[in-house]
Amino acid sequence: MLRRFGFAFAVAALAASTPAWAEDKQPVTQKTCTELLSFYKSLPFTEVLPIAEGPVSVPGKSGDLTIGFSQTAFNHPWRVAMLAALQAETCRHPNIKLVVLDGNVDVAKQSNDVRDLLARGVDAVLLSPVESAALVPAARAVMAANVPLIVMDRDVPTDKTLFIGQSNVTMGEGVAEKMAKDLGGQGNIVVITGLKGSSPAVDRDQGMKNVLAKYPGIKVLATGDGQWIRDPAVPIMEDFLTAYPKIDAVFSHAEESSWGAQLAVARANRCKDGIRQYTFDGSNAGFKAVKAGAFQADGNYTPFIADIGLRAALHKLMKKPIPGEASYKFPGRQLVLPDSPTVVAGNADQWIGRGWGDFEPTPDPCKK
Repeated sequence: MLRRFGFAFAVAALAASTPAWAEDKQPVTQKTCTELLSFYKSLPFTEVLPIAEGPVSVPGKSGDLTIGFSQTAFNHPWRVAMLAALQAETCRHPNIKLVVLDGNVDVAKQSNDVRDLLARGVDAVLLSPVESAALVPAARAVMAANVPLIVMDRDVPTDKTLFIGQSNVTMGEGVAEKMAKDLGGQGNIVVITGLKGSSPAVDRDQGMKNVLAKYPGIKVLATGDGQWIRDPAVPIMEDFLTAYPKIDAVFSHAEESSWGAQLAVARANRCKDGIRQYTFDGSNAGFKAVKAGAFQADGNYTPFIADIGLRAALHKLMKKPIPGEASYKFPGRQLVLPDSPTVVAGNADQWIGRGWGDFEPTPDPCKK
């Protein structure tokens, strides 16, 4: 499936220049360290918690450091791009071994994966949860083991060493403001969320609601759980189109959901309705879709944060402070990364090539 997006997994030993993670037969991108170190230069947040290239020295620890990464899944190119950022940082430090486990969008499996990492004796755990609340017991197990726990992108409402991510609330507000202005403060919209219960879905929805509170003329007709992927979005949008003769816009939490919604619109012969699409994810394909007019706005949410996650774990292991960390609504500390601007037609050219992914946008089925 991922080859369609320009990514692939390698589960066998790679070239001799590939670092230690290949030994664990984990899903990795087919890139050598030479390629990944070149890619590292393009990452947006390399100045956050910088660590000099070379071996990392941890007090009281000799030999290699083993870092475990439990990822939601690798069924989406955004998740693969996150992994690539982590691998690139790993390549900068020859004494770091990376163990990567695929959660397969299964809470039970990911919970077991986290415990498996602890059983392997990893020095730190990086976690990007399938669903926030359900991973609380696994997070508590890491903290009970006195192992640094760095949670990325999706949070868990329990104690952790550090949560890292951009603000999905303010990002949701940015996209919703663009939608409200395009609609002139009046209209009917439908919402296709990310996976129900995941913190980005909750926060993007909150950001939208914060804005719509100022625009009582915009009515939310219905909401469906798109799970971040395309397939569920098609029947959800088909149901919306059947139920509602007038829909002015779709507010989707993911580009994949927006492409699914567009397909449903075309199948229903509703292209003439001019239903606008507002979305998130920050891929180069999404930015191209904005430029082409298929999307009206794209929330610019980068996957390139796992390199920061590794550096945060290393800071903790080295007993170094983390500048910018702060307390927040959940136990533990958080590091909020700067917002990236919402991509709209006026700035799309500036952002194409600075997003993630080397695949092309799905052709707009309403422009055949």
